[in-house]
Amino acid sequence: MSLLPPNATPLETALEETAARLSDVPVPLGALWDPATCPAELLPWLAWGVSIDFWDAAWTVEQKRAAIAGAIDAQRRKGTRASLRAVLDRFDPLIELVEWFEDSELLEPHTFRLELPLALDSEVAYDTALITALVRDISAVKPLRSHMMVVQRMHAEARAALLSGAIVAGVARLDTRADTDSALDPFWANLLQTELGEPILGAAGEYLEVA
Repeated sequence: MSLLPPNATPLETALEETAARLSDVPVPLGALWDPATCPAELLPWLAWGVSIDFWDAAWTVEQKRAAIAGAIDAQRRKGTRASLRAVLDRFDPLIELVEWFEDSELLEPHTFRLELPLALDSEVAYDTALITALVRDISAVKPLRSHMMVVQRMHAEARAALLSGAIVAGVARLDTRADTDSALDPFWANLLQTELGEPILGAAGEYLEVA
């Protein structure tokens, strides 16, 4: 039965007939919206459909399916300390998260600090690309009112020699391990920022640099 009026044009009639034929084509919507059964080549579109925050084309198919399956739970926890911790653990479980109420002397309200571990404690190589990815992913899940600072820890070694008069009476070497915090000022000092001091992402997901 046609829903077109008697004065329908041939084009409108043809479109209605085509739509009727297409409706007979089986479309497995249930399978397409299930991360476990969706074809691998369609997973990026499924990830977009569930508004996933993190996606890496280099992931294995299993990792992509797991990320999509956890998207709803991740959205529920978004903006919480748990969501920040989950992101940090993907990069390095040794990264410390310090919120403003845990260090009220150095941090302003609604700010937090990421402390990268000492190089001799972690096997992760913190280069520019990794820190950029870390800042990008944390920016995606942190509370909008919260602002972050990335801090790199350094290892300082102190040595002292004890001399007595002109004759060396003895030498004592004191190796002390001192952790000092060196702010990356913050890391995005050369990037375009919002009025709140957050880095600005471009349409392609890259940070916009100051010209």
